Amino acid sequence: MRFARSLLLAVMEDVVARRARDGVAWLEASGRAAGDVGALSVAFADASRRTGRSALALTAEETDSLRGLGVRWPLGRWALDDMARAALLVRGGEVLDPPGLQAAVVAVYGKGDTRERQAVLRALPFLPNPDRFLSIAVEAARAAMPTLFEAIACENPYPAAQFPALNFNHMVMRALVSGVALERIVGLGTRVTPDLVRTANDYAGERRAAGRSVPADLDYITVAARSVAA
Repeated sequence: MRFARSLLLAVMEDVVARRARDGVAWLEASGRAAGDVGALSVAFADASRRTGRSALALTAEETDSLRGLGVRWPLGRWALDDMARAALLVRGGEVLDPPGLQAAVVAVYGKGDTRERQAVLRALPFLPNPDRFLSIAVEAARAAMPTLFEAIACENPYPAAQFPALNFNHMVMRALVSGVALERIVGLGTRVTPDLVRTANDYAGERRAAGRSVPADLDYITVAARSVAA
């Protein structure tokens, strides 16, 4: 997945500026400091205080602008500080070399609270060399905290693009078992394999044998499998 990151960054920063005018100077200063891992980490942690946590609520024009740049998945669950933090990381990707960016992402994720980690996970698809962050994403898909699981598994194209089959299938089954709607998993239809179908059917069989209901979402996997086969 490739983006014109300079154009993407301009749209992201404009979205933040329209909603948090008091944070414009902060965002500009933070962007200039993004080449320093320590300064980027400080700004990342400060984003909620600077921009607030209100729902992002993109306009139709903003949605179209992002879609034109390749952002074709929904951002309806994002908050304003998510966008500010994503912009900081994209800016970091523009000015840091790959090892420097990796160090920055590892730092802000490792030191961050749940909200900051959620923002990192949502920003992963926008970063250069996204495969460098696979261990963080896989860890989140296994996390006990539902907010982190949903940040990587739902409305996020990263798993479909980067996860090995074993990790992707595990994520899908966790979503199925925990009641997370499978339609929220971006690109699921392109990653359905016979192993995933077999695992899902085995799970359904166990539920039926125990006299328990089968999640309706199971049909999403079987329909997707038929679509791939066709």
